[in-house]
Amino acid sequence: MLIMIRPSGEIALKSPRSRRNFEYTLITNIRNIIGEGKLWRSQGLIFLEINNDNINDLAQKLSKIFGIASFSPVIVTEFSNLQDIIDRAKQIFSDIVRGKIFAVRAKRVGYHNFTSLEVQRKVGEALFPFSKGVDLENPEIEIFIEIRNNLAYFYHENFKGPKGLPVGIAGKTVVLFSGGIDSPVATWMMMKRGAIPIILNFNLGGNVHKELVVNELNVIKKWSGGHKIKVFIVKGTDVLIKLSQIDRGNRVVMLKRIMYRVAERLSERVSAKSITTGESLSQVSSQTMVNLYVTEYGIKFPIFRPLIGFDKEEIVEVARKIGTYEYSIKLPEYCAISTKARTSVELNEILQQEEKVNLDYDKILENSEFIEI
Repeated sequence: MLIMIRPSGEIALKSPRSRRNFEYTLITNIRNIIGEGKLWRSQGLIFLEINNDNINDLAQKLSKIFGIASFSPVIVTEFSNLQDIIDRAKQIFSDIVRGKIFAVRAKRVGYHNFTSLEVQRKVGEALFPFSKGVDLENPEIEIFIEIRNNLAYFYHENFKGPKGLPVGIAGKTVVLFSGGIDSPVATWMMMKRGAIPIILNFNLGGNVHKELVVNELNVIKKWSGGHKIKVFIVKGTDVLIKLSQIDRGNRVVMLKRIMYRVAERLSERVSAKSITTGESLSQVSSQTMVNLYVTEYGIKFPIFRPLIGFDKEEIVEVARKIGTYEYSIKLPEYCAISTKARTSVELNEILQQEEKVNLDYDKILENSEFIEI
């Protein structure tokens, strides 16, 4: 079976050198996921030739590889003239259009003594006797013919990919991953922009918490383009004990600052260039604009918040789509460490109390548990 894979449109807008890099990264990710077959680039497309006729199984895998806009199983034919294309289309599609209302869509690349409209008209005329009629606006089935120089590609199925950019093209980001609804979605969205996530989890619920996080990451792994996901699990309960020394209203923001500090150290170790969180503006008290400013003050890496403008319903919708929601809703609220969290903490007060807590962030990271998904 031959599969025509169309990379995301934004890849085509890159310079020739960058485009090659993006496409080769995408090919590598496809090879990681599919594990067999021959892959090659041709005029902005990627082709996969594979000894597997199970298109549904293949579609499940390709539909989760970022950087793919769409893909189709195709039949390719070398031709000398328009009549060759018409005859081949009749052989391939006569049974497929039988009893159906259809339309023919044609595209060309190269120099030919006929136009795309001629191809559509002539092929349509040849298939018409087998069909129930032609409707270019609302057909029951569409017949596609892509002509590239002396090759014609015929297909009638077009599967959607997730678009985005190939995972790995944008480098690494350390993700503060609680395991709730938000952080898996933020991780997925950064992967869609080509980032490899390094997961940092503050475990506040023992083995139950860890198991749920691993389950979510096993779902996210299906979207990773075959990249392994490294996970660092910190004993969050040790950190909570230290927070008992400071004002109750500051504890949530202080906990976030500690997480950012540990993420900063981890970013240095794994050569990540950013930190990612699932924070959404004003969703909870620790995520007001003032508190986000205080939380990230002094952190030297950029903080990416892909959900910053999302409301909860929008986040839940994406979580359902990617498959993490069923695990996320099972996670208890471990972070309820204050019943009187302030919506506007004072930076100087937080910095003074941070010195009082006096945590060794490197030691926290060194004592973390490392696993690989």
